Amino acid sequence: MPTMAQNKVAMVTGAGRGIGREIARRMAHEGFAVGLIARTKSQLEETADLIRKEGGAALVAPTDVSQREQVFAAARSIERELGPIRVLINNAGAFLRKPFAQITEEEFDFQLKVNAYGPFFCSQAVVEKMAERGGGVIIFVLGSESRGGPPMYSAYNASKSAQRELAHSLAYEYMHRGVHAATLDVDGAVDSPRVREAAPDTDPAHFVSPHSICDEIVHLINQPPNAWSFAIDLRSSMQWRPRAAAKKAPK
Repeated sequence: MPTMAQNKVAMVTGAGRGIGREIARRMAHEGFAVGLIARTKSQLEETADLIRKEGGAALVAPTDVSQREQVFAAARSIERELGPIRVLINNAGAFLRKPFAQITEEEFDFQLKVNAYGPFFCSQAVVEKMAERGGGVIIFVLGSESRGGPPMYSAYNASKSAQRELAHSLAYEYMHRGVHAATLDVDGAVDSPRVREAAPDTDPAHFVSPHSICDEIVHLINQPPNAWSFAIDLRSSMQWRPRAAAKKAPK
């Protein structure tokens, strides 16, 4: 295996569990040394152990992405130990489902801090160095409610919409300097034991496969500069099935 300094380097936020863990493992399989970002050190250590057992290299960097100083310190640590960051996956996120009138200022602020400030700080920490080197990839992983605007998701939607526009602006400012900024909108529940347990009567085909999410991330990373995507929606085809009207009971 190549030494850490020789590896391609990716920084993945929210890497302690769930889809973030799967993204980090896939990056390692693709030959990246991976800087692991999340608040809970024990979960990051579990992800790092999996990567190392599979032959990869990983660095644990416990970080609250809503805190600029922590983010910049983590990025410096990753680059010092692993090498220049070539790929940033902004995956960390907070989620809130609550009636509009009951959302507190603190809850609304927390959604913005994690879902908007977090990717803003992480992107700030790496984008100029990427541009100076003439290349890099920054991917923003968005969520399933951020376009449809269903009830109970107003704080989450506001923060994720801010993240989408942040990505859009970043693309216009840096893509001509070699930095590929893109959004991956995972529109649907991601298949996991937790989701299957919460929806035991739902056909698993309704859920978005973590493997497919990782495939799309790898596809974005490997796109040539003359055919870069900015926005990709990923959803299960089952979400597009015709909805037949319920039959009326006979009188």
